[in-house]
Amino acid sequence: MDSKQKIVSEAAKLIHTKGFNNTSVQDILDATAVTKSNFYYHFESKEQLGFEVLSQRMQWFYDNMIEPPSQAELGPAEQVDAFLDRILALGISPLGELGCPFGNLAQEMSAIHEPLRQALSEFFKNGAERLEQRFEEGKKAGVFKQDLPSRQFAEFVLAQIQGSFLLRKTHKDPHIMERNIEMLRKLIEAYKQH
Repeated sequence: MDSKQKIVSEAAKLIHTKGFNNTSVQDILDATAVTKSNFYYHFESKEQLGFEVLSQRMQWFYDNMIEPPSQAELGPAEQVDAFLDRILALGISPLGELGCPFGNLAQEMSAIHEPLRQALSEFFKNGAERLEQRFEEGKKAGVFKQDLPSRQFAEFVLAQIQGSFLLRKTHKDPHIMERNIEMLRKLIEAYKQH
């Protein structure tokens, strides 16, 4: 791993654990054992590093959680179900106890940093659009009922996932993720054609 990627990787862990504002450049230097000059060779500021961390996390989430290549052959309903499986696995893992990195950052920064708020807003909108597409494809395929409000329901699913991560972090209880994902599955099932 080159020094730039090492900085991004360690900064991502620190920001997820401590928050953006509570993570200093010195914290990152200590975690990576790179020099200050090396840090500033790669990044003009902690803010620029923050955007790089966010960008890489978003790409990872799209590639591994929302639309991994392994699910290309699944039908729309199975893709949604597999997405919930991946969210649940992440939520009950030790990383899940830290909360969702996107939700954490949104709560910390949205009111005080407009560019980060906009980037996070786009991320959540894109996530909702991809779920909406699965619901729309499912309606066309006759898997989901026609009265399923695809966009509204996609946003609802993401909101429930965010709330589940928040409660899981607050209560330090992975079973909250299990219970809430189970409820989401039941709600989705109610919109399926039988």
